[in-house]
Amino acid sequence: MTFLVTGESLVDLIGAPGSWTFTAVPGGSPLNVAVALAALGRPVRFAGETGDDLFGGLLRDHLTRHGIGTGDLASAASTGLAFARVGADGSASYDFRFEWRLSAPVALDGVTCLHTGSLATLVAPGGDHVRALMRAAKAAGVTVSYDPNIRPSLAGDHSAAVALVEECVRLSRLVKVSAEDLDWLYPGEPGLDVARRWAGLGPELVVVTRGGDGATAVLRDWLSDDEVPGDGVPSDWLSDDGVPAGGVPGDGVITCPAPAVEVVDTVGAGDTFTAAYLDALHDDALPDDALHGGPLPDGTLTPARVAKALRRGCAAAAIVCTRAGAVPPTRAEVNSFSLGTGLSRAEEGHT
Repeated sequence: MTFLVTGESLVDLIGAPGSWTFTAVPGGSPLNVAVALAALGRPVRFAGETGDDLFGGLLRDHLTRHGIGTGDLASAASTGLAFARVGADGSASYDFRFEWRLSAPVALDGVTCLHTGSLATLVAPGGDHVRALMRAAKAAGVTVSYDPNIRPSLAGDHSAAVALVEECVRLSRLVKVSAEDLDWLYPGEPGLDVARRWAGLGPELVVVTRGGDGATAVLRDWLSDDEVPGDGVPSDWLSDDGVPAGGVPGDGVITCPAPAVEVVDTVGAGDTFTAAYLDALHDDALPDDALHGGPLPDGTLTPARVAKALRRGCAAAAIVCTRAGAVPPTRAEVNSFSLGTGLSRAEEGHT
């Protein structure tokens, strides 16, 4: 199978804490996802833009070093830049220098899963082309994965941004979104309520990442009418199985705690989660057609499989938080880390 990731590739200029000295590293949410998938051993194409400049050379070298070809890269007037300052808690704030066109056609031949999101789906005129690609992929039976990964400084009008995000949600089978993004999109609305509403728009799976509090998934086809809505997943909801307290696997809401680690920074953590959970959903337990070119078969997304995907996503994100910058783990590193943290009972017998 082949993943196709399309979206922005940027150079992150990361400021050292307490200083104005910046280090140039490859970045951009879709690029990070592509590289993290490659680090896990997945065949992946990356469709984006780079300038014919020094920073563009850095990005092309980065892709090549991770075994990702540059044949799907279009030429841009200049390479996008994201200035990032890391706070005392390891979180990053950004200032962007970015334009996005992506007018070149992107082939879907042999693609099993298309992933996109962030600036690539919102910034015109390239966002129009990306959403058209999502529509084409959905029509062709390709699994579409989406992460809004909102950058408020470039999101434009709030109402227009919400409308575009919801359009992308409708086009997707798999959605991953951060609690921070939901707070920006729908201020004051409980995050789990939004995730359940989004699942009603079309996606089979909506995953909300909650930073150090782990991740929560809403599995559309397993939802029941008597679930209790609420903001996030309070501790008294949780059982040892990672499902709402009093529920059983299959209730449609699945949770996973985040492993405790010493955080260096959080750059690329959400993107690494995305890659690892997508990898786990497409793991070797799936039928051969899913492994070698077909989409995820109907009925594949069971609570046990989603629980495993959340656990691997949280493990991979935790590993990248222990490193400076978006340096994704290998499959062996995730396997080793996951074994050290153990599996929930919902996952036993399904590894």
